[in-house]
Amino acid sequence: MGILERPIWLYALVALAALAFGWPLCRRAIILSDEGYLLQQALDLLDGRVLYLEMDAFITPGMWFALAGVFALLGPSVIASRLLILAFFVALMLVGYRIVAPLAGRGWGLGAVAGLLIFSVWAFPAWTFAFYSPAAIVLALAATERLLAFGREGRRRDLAWVGALLALSICFKQNYGVFAALATGLGYLAIKFESAEQTRATLGDMRREMGTLMAAGVIAALPFLIYLLAHGALGAAWTSLVVHPFEFGGRHDIAYLSLAELGRSDLFPSGVEKFTYLSYPALHTPTPPGTGDFVSRLHVLLYWLAPLLLIIAAWVSVLSGRSQGKRLDWALFTVTAAAGTIFLGVFPRADFNHLINVYQPLLVLAPLVLHRLMGLLASRPRALRGLVLAGAAALALPYTVVGLYWYAAILDRLNTPLEAPRGGVWVTPLEAMEIDYQVRSIREHTPEGGALLTLPDLTMLNFLSERPVPSAWYNLYEHHIAADQGKGVAEASEAKNVRYAVARFNNFFSDRVGLLDYAPELAHYLVTHFKRRFVGGRENYLVYERRQEPAIEHPYLDVLNACESESPLASITQHLLFSALYHRADPDSPLPESGLVTRCHLPIPATGGVLALELGYRKPIRAARGTRLETSIDLVQAGARNPLLSEQFVVIPWRDSPRQKPFKRIEIDLAPWAGQEVSIELTTRLTGTTESSVTDMKGFAMVYRDPRVQSEPGGARP
Repeated sequence: MGILERPIWLYALVALAALAFGWPLCRRAIILSDEGYLLQQALDLLDGRVLYLEMDAFITPGMWFALAGVFALLGPSVIASRLLILAFFVALMLVGYRIVAPLAGRGWGLGAVAGLLIFSVWAFPAWTFAFYSPAAIVLALAATERLLAFGREGRRRDLAWVGALLALSICFKQNYGVFAALATGLGYLAIKFESAEQTRATLGDMRREMGTLMAAGVIAALPFLIYLLAHGALGAAWTSLVVHPFEFGGRHDIAYLSLAELGRSDLFPSGVEKFTYLSYPALHTPTPPGTGDFVSRLHVLLYWLAPLLLIIAAWVSVLSGRSQGKRLDWALFTVTAAAGTIFLGVFPRADFNHLINVYQPLLVLAPLVLHRLMGLLASRPRALRGLVLAGAAALALPYTVVGLYWYAAILDRLNTPLEAPRGGVWVTPLEAMEIDYQVRSIREHTPEGGALLTLPDLTMLNFLSERPVPSAWYNLYEHHIAADQGKGVAEASEAKNVRYAVARFNNFFSDRVGLLDYAPELAHYLVTHFKRRFVGGRENYLVYERRQEPAIEHPYLDVLNACESESPLASITQHLLFSALYHRADPDSPLPESGLVTRCHLPIPATGGVLALELGYRKPIRAARGTRLETSIDLVQAGARNPLLSEQFVVIPWRDSPRQKPFKRIEIDLAPWAGQEVSIELTTRLTGTTESSVTDMKGFAMVYRDPRVQSEPGGARP
């Protein structure tokens, strides 16, 4: 045996390949939401705050403790956390190889590693930032590998490892660990009862072996249990980890893609669908020339390759077992059970990110199934075996080509390091500029140690700027703060005398209920106690600073609740803190020459009031010289048309001025129509031509922001 063929050298080569391929991914991208709250909570855990009692969380605590340990050794930073996930990434490749190679040979084992590496690009950045899901699945796969070792050699110490690894998997993410435990039970039974002759002889061993497995699991989980008991947090943890996820499961579901989507000519037409069902590289990097629609269909196919593979694997495990005179191929069945049960973790939120987070076991299973299938076809014509291999290669080829193309694009586009001392990762130049500016601005306008309010999911800004979260809630989504409508966050922010707040422009893309509905107390607090400093240039965030004195938010009617338009170019969006009407225009869908009209039918209050709104436009990337937007607002009552406003905007494209031009504040007296039913018509005309960036899913548009009929002029506005 040559030195490079010895197992230790093969493991070293796999590890080096994983490091070389994975480190450039691990050091790129930053997730302001999930990554941010994990890092900030891990740091606060290290500083003594108690998880589940003083910090809201719905996932088991393993990742928090692992990150706290890394921060204790290396100091808090995003790049330090990526070293932890890099270790899990390397472990994933080694475990994948360790599962496949003993059962199918080293070539197939290396094939599994190659598949995992390629799909780490499709998954980017889900497998390469410090998150609990990939860690839990690596631990579950490691438990599967030790169960296979037990099946081959019968050593009880391997079962002890199975129990410990399963417990740790549960401690990193409870549902994945529980699913893996179910698979372990099925695999263990398959091992014990692989043939009818073994049944009676094995019954006596099972109690002792299960005792070993469970005892090891309890020992592995004991430090976490001791922590919860010592801090009186066991009851709170039970509520957070078991009760609460079931309470909100039905409100947080995302539909599993139908196979019929493959035949749609207009696949993923909306921005929400794109964000839900496409990968980060598909949204943020170019696809190979001429393959955009094809790549979208490859995403859909992944939803159905998974169940197809599991069905084939179950069938092959039976046929392979029978060919050996056994009930089933217990090894293949064990891996199939692990892949199948962990795949259940895609529900109830079946967006692409959740799908790809449970794909690692399937990528380990695929080469095993193909190897066993080739064995079953050994006596069949060579052409048939060649056809099966060719089909598998044809299926793998486009994912490989696209993955490698994206890998180069990611490394090329995410090429700018963050300046913040707690950063260390590379992002796009535009992201670096925005995040660095935000961090500098936060540090400039807040005292050292002063709390920063970020909502609903921008806790990474707290972490980077070294400003604490004011309350026990780090992510302000519905399932976190809806119980008291955000009152607890508002009260804690007031108690901490928060001076500065940063909010996203939009609700989370898949949320059915917006913050205005599930947290009106928090929204009202922000609007009355803070004034808007500016809106981010790409309309991705809003910055607020504290008022000297709270302002009054006058009672109002949201005009857009009463609007209708027959044109698909007109759309109403419920943003985080207000609503807006968009009249969109692009070369493929020009505005009508007569103008795009949206009509809103509503009663004017008996006291009259004012029509208040902001007017502006979303910038195109390019515009012909002299391009103008014209807008008019008319009030129609009893057939009479009453002009209220006429405005004209010279369109300045993004390439000429990347800063977002401030919107114009408008207030129009409605007293002459007090107590009457009226129609308010909002009309937009475009003279000239524009071009939007292919990456700008919102596009160029005239914007009527937050139109409302309020009781009197002035007052607090979001």
